[in-house]
Amino acid sequence: MPPLAASTAALLLADARLPSGGHAHSAGVEPAVTAGVDAGHLGAFLHGRAARTTLVEAGTAVAARSARLSGGDLDTVEAAWAARTPSRALRDAARVLARGYLRVGGTLLPGDEVIAAWRERPVPPPRPCVLGVIAAGLDVPALELARLVVYEDMQAAAAAILKLEPRDPLDLVSLVVELCSGVEDRLPAIAAITDPADIPALTAPQSEAWAEAHARSTRRLFRA
Repeated sequence: MPPLAASTAALLLADARLPSGGHAHSAGVEPAVTAGVDAGHLGAFLHGRAARTTLVEAGTAVAARSARLSGGDLDTVEAAWAARTPSRALRDAARVLARGYLRVGGTLLPGDEVIAAWRERPVPPPRPCVLGVIAAGLDVPALELARLVVYEDMQAAAAAILKLEPRDPLDLVSLVVELCSGVEDRLPAIAAITDPADIPALTAPQSEAWAEAHARSTRRLFRA
């Protein structure tokens, strides 16, 4: 496979059409709707997610990228992420989504020993760790990686809204732009993370409770 430019690699990883399993993730939207959140309040819900849970994911991805480039301990990054993700349902969903990204990583970086080893694990690492390692292998800069994680999460939410609460797709384009722009000023600090201890510790207890209830449901479209 010919080498990818870093900017092209970032676009590929952020593309919702990539067959990595992201279409099975609603970024918390389905659990919220199932719990009774009115469709008119989903924008506010996602503003909260972008400023909290999503930044934990972005920080984890950046820390994993740094560890891969410096020969650091990726297990420490994974443990830091787990400590900041109290919901078992959300941890499980992140690991399921990681399987798709590991397949993508195996195609884009066939000689990467970390990805090869992770593909053999019975329980894979979480999605942000895999994204960080792929970003390191494809020379995606840390700031672009942080933006990628935020955009991918918000775009997954927008796609889920269209399935759960149909509306004009153009309204959701504007919402994704608004959500990503709303945390842009926080991303340089996220991109500077090298120590897993500096990953933001920002939890969302109500969303975590909804995720746990959602995981027990037998009628759902999305994993989480």
